[in-house]
Amino acid sequence: MASGFPPSLLNRFSFLLGKLYFQALDAEADELSSLNVNVKQQAALTVLSEEGPMTQQELGHRLGIDRTTIVNVVDGLDDRGLVERRRSPTDRRAYLLTLTPPGRDTRKQGRRRVAAAEERLLDELDEPDRALLRRLLVRALGGG
Repeated sequence: MASGFPPSLLNRFSFLLGKLYFQALDAEADELSSLNVNVKQQAALTVLSEEGPMTQQELGHRLGIDRTTIVNVVDGLDDRGLVERRRSPTDRRAYLLTLTPPGRDTRKQGRRRVAAAEERLLDELDEPDRALLRRLLVRALGGG
């Protein structure tokens, strides 16, 4: 796969990570298209599933997505009935995003499809290498 690139670029982390990133996005988008959700929407469903109801602003912060983008992400999920906006019991001005039953199902199906995309993407690596790559990336991002 990388054999067609100039060796000088194969020594640059930014080039390698960028190529892998775009391949990962393309693979996930392809897998998720039949669910009618995109990569960011699937990530939002995952966070809401794992962490529970939260405001749109909190969700954007958790995903590292700017305000304009998170509005589009949530509006798309709301339009398809995958999330609901409910008034916060502690702050009547705020709305909490909550997964609906179809949202839970879509998240579950999406998780399987994202895993399949990752499997294809990292096909050249065995499980110990994948675990090592994951640990190194997390560490490089300051997470341990």
